[in-house]
Amino acid sequence: MRPINLLPPEVAEERTRRRLIGLLILAAIAYVLVLVAGVFYWNTRVSAARADVELQQEVNAGLEQEVASLAEAAALQAEFRSKAGLVQEALANDVDWGIFLNDLSRLLPERVWMESFNGSIIEGQIGGVVGQVAFTGVAFEFPDVSEWLRTLGAGGFAGVTGPWVSMASESAIGDEVVVNFSSSAALTAGAVTDRAQELIPEVP
Repeated sequence: MRPINLLPPEVAEERTRRRLIGLLILAAIAYVLVLVAGVFYWNTRVSAARADVELQQEVNAGLEQEVASLAEAAALQAEFRSKAGLVQEALANDVDWGIFLNDLSRLLPERVWMESFNGSIIEGQIGGVVGQVAFTGVAFEFPDVSEWLRTLGAGGFAGVTGPWVSMASESAIGDEVVVNFSSSAALTAGAVTDRAQELIPEVP
């Protein structure tokens, strides 16, 4: 059976208009909510990005400080190497003459005594030779001079090699006949100390 609408057409039109207005209002509210949600979402993203940027800036600042400290350490290391090089250069072919003279007094034959001693270092090394020692002395007899040469070349003196006598002649001290002689020997790397390594500290 077909329904019969007894309401005037104006009422139906008013209902339809109100329904449309309500739908429009709901749509506007939904749109506003979407906008608010979008703004909130993007604000959250922006805040997170800003926090990431600030964190990265802190990390960068820390890295810059570390780089600066490393640069200072590199400068100190370069200065250390430079000064260590000066020490090594100054003590190249370094001979402890105090030890040498102590060995001389300890090993000198009884019938021989020294009148003068001279030790010299040469630049670099020539055939393993780093220097030379020269002596003038007095012995009672020529065999005593030979004993001195044997003592000088027997290994008691560190790094001494090739001893020889360049001059030996008789003379007199009062009524006693003695032998004046001059001798020399080469110094090898065995006479060189390791004081450069001792003076330069190890740096990890």
